[in-house]
Amino acid sequence: MMSTEPEFNVFSPRPKAPTPKTPAARIPAPQAPAAEAPEADVPAPRRARAAATAVPVAVAVDNPDAVELAPYTIPQVPAIGWDPASSPRRRWIARGLLGAVLGVQAALSLRLLAAAHPDEAAAMVAGRQQLAHLLHGTPVTTDLLDRVPGSPWLYPPLAGAAANAGGIWGTRLLSLGFALLTTVLLYSLTRRLFNERVAICGIAAYAVLQSTVVVGFYGAPESLAVLLVALAAWTTVFTARRSPALVLLAAPAAALACAVAYSAAFAVPALVLLALACAWPHRRPGPAALRALLLAVGTTLLLLPYGLLGKVVHWSPSHGNAPGSTGSILLGTVQWGGLFTLLAVAGAVAYAHREQMTEHEPPENDGAATTRAQRALLGTVLTATALLIPAVHLWTGTSGALFRHLGYGMLLATPLAGVGLTRLVGAHFRHPQLGILAWVALLALGMEQSALRYQNGPDSGRLLAVLRAHAVPQGHYLTEVDGLAEYYLGSVSKPAQWVSARAGTDYRDGAGVQHHGEDGSTAAIRDGWFTMVVLDSTAPEATDRALSAALTASGQYKLIAQFTSPTGDSSTYKVYLKH
Repeated sequence: MMSTEPEFNVFSPRPKAPTPKTPAARIPAPQAPAAEAPEADVPAPRRARAAATAVPVAVAVDNPDAVELAPYTIPQVPAIGWDPASSPRRRWIARGLLGAVLGVQAALSLRLLAAAHPDEAAAMVAGRQQLAHLLHGTPVTTDLLDRVPGSPWLYPPLAGAAANAGGIWGTRLLSLGFALLTTVLLYSLTRRLFNERVAICGIAAYAVLQSTVVVGFYGAPESLAVLLVALAAWTTVFTARRSPALVLLAAPAAALACAVAYSAAFAVPALVLLALACAWPHRRPGPAALRALLLAVGTTLLLLPYGLLGKVVHWSPSHGNAPGSTGSILLGTVQWGGLFTLLAVAGAVAYAHREQMTEHEPPENDGAATTRAQRALLGTVLTATALLIPAVHLWTGTSGALFRHLGYGMLLATPLAGVGLTRLVGAHFRHPQLGILAWVALLALGMEQSALRYQNGPDSGRLLAVLRAHAVPQGHYLTEVDGLAEYYLGSVSKPAQWVSARAGTDYRDGAGVQHHGEDGSTAAIRDGWFTMVVLDSTAPEATDRALSAALTASGQYKLIAQFTSPTGDSSTYKVYLKH
């Protein structure tokens, strides 16, 4: 027999709470009818029929007699399942994830093992001599100072001190420290612009890029310059809600970055416009524009001493770097930063279209509403450098050092790449698999490309073995491979014996005519003044052609060794010995 007692479903909607205008009702306790006899005197069959037809008090929703109900209310259900505002627990979780990202970045860089690149060797040799000159007054005899793409008095002494302490490993560990500090500043900058979730997504993508991994373990000025650009950007964002004059605190870092590596000039226009874009939502356009003007003027004035401004303005990627075809430059740009740039551009478009998702709120939000134009300006400023750098390399026809220069654009585009990843995942982690897929793709590309970057070069070990076997105490050597011989053959030669073919030399021929630069190098070859000549196919084409013609015309040199990259790279070393 089916029971007539009504069912109570725990998944049924809960009764609505009374409105504030109606006093809370109270459910009365069940009362025994006065006319009925005590329960003990009621027959058992009658008690059973009464229990079967009784209605439970818990489901008595209708209250026609306005009987006072129990005093409770149902709280309003929030739109999301967590509080988007910053909290100590959320900050500590984000810091833990930041530590994990730094660990992955350090592991990816530390796995790269190879001999010093010529650029690294040149920086260490010049740095050792500069450091000795500063501390002991020892004269600088090397001509590699012009090989450093920045002021020889800033990064090279640091690289020389690290090399004195730990050789090439010491210099690369110094660069790794710079790279990790850059990631920390980038996390803080993105957190201030958006929130912790965007910051973690952004730096997780940035930390596995080829440019980040390689420059983070590469003894070149760009490692310090990228850190200084990050510091300038962080200071600009940090002072956005404060007095416009405080933006001048970012000027020293921006100017110093340009002095350390002239290539940091790529990032200066974005830093100036960032001062406008991040302050516009919080103040009128006039004071926001004043911040940008103050930063531009302050950076320019700080570059005036020692002629640094002229060197920065006249610098070009083609100075001292290998030429490249349009196809190779475009292919390298797409391979090394294409997916990351696509994420950043998508993030910029999504952010301009819609400011926030339900989980998206800056931790320091002051309630200032932003317009679509303001959001579009911020997205354009942060992503423009990533597109500007390949365009300049295409204009100059230079592929050398492109992988290092792309780091400035990737750095500034990181906040928008973080937005792109969070929008890809969606609110409430709706599609986490898409974010994981994008990050794994970035990780795989970064690991493979950084490993190839260290492997894809000529066999410098065999080259150094040949040079060591033919070096003599009083010899004179001309080389297009700057730095390697001076750094590794310090026990059998001195830096003053090696002449950089890219810088040229001063030479007086037998007729008493004084020659300078490249003309001096070719005149010395014709007279047989050099003991050995080392050519590199990645050197400037005009220099390489002139030296090859001089070697052929001289008739005093023979080719004793030639080494081509075992990985198929076009670089080739040729060693000529005077006979």
